[in-house]
Amino acid sequence: QGGRAMMGVPWLDLYTACLLLGVAYALVATVLGWLLGHGDGDVHVDATGHLDLGHPSPVSGTTLATFVTGFGGGGVFSKHLLGLSPVATMLAATATGLLLAGAAFAVLDFLFARTQGGSEYRADDVAGKTAEVITSLPAGGTGEVAYVIKGQRERASAKAIDGSAIPKGSRVTVVQMVGSTAHVRPTNLSDDDT
Repeated sequence: QGGRAMMGVPWLDLYTACLLLGVAYALVATVLGWLLGHGDGDVHVDATGHLDLGHPSPVSGTTLATFVTGFGGGGVFSKHLLGLSPVATMLAATATGLLLAGAAFAVLDFLFARTQGGSEYRADDVAGKTAEVITSLPAGGTGEVAYVIKGQRERASAKAIDGSAIPKGSRVTVVQMVGSTAHVRPTNLSDDDT
């Protein structure tokens, strides 16, 4: 094919260089990530102890490296294997890079969302849940209850809505959450466990 070689190497052109650069970056990032054990996302722990791993950015090292690698691979395939014109090769390389970078972002975003979605809930989600008293609720005082929400056992301080005493081991229904305290009532046999 009638293209100029880079640095005097006949098979080395822009597309091959991008492909090699992208693969080299992926290998170095993998080795360094394995050796150093660090990710490139935001990590925050809020006051309640909830771990927030952040969200990936559409323009990150991962998506840029994926674009460069896809651009190079698409260019090598289009130019050397399909024999397309320079303009068609550039368009195919760009489309391949964008497609792969978009796919990489979508996969990362999906993974971040899945790792976060399992344990987050709002205080309103607790209302109506059946709980077990794990520390007796004295008359007019505060004890502790445990309930299961989103597949996870959680604990909260609790008060009887009517101020009565409720012994340890009793089943109660959370009427509402006020701050971090569950206001509960004894569970009737007819109450549903939601």
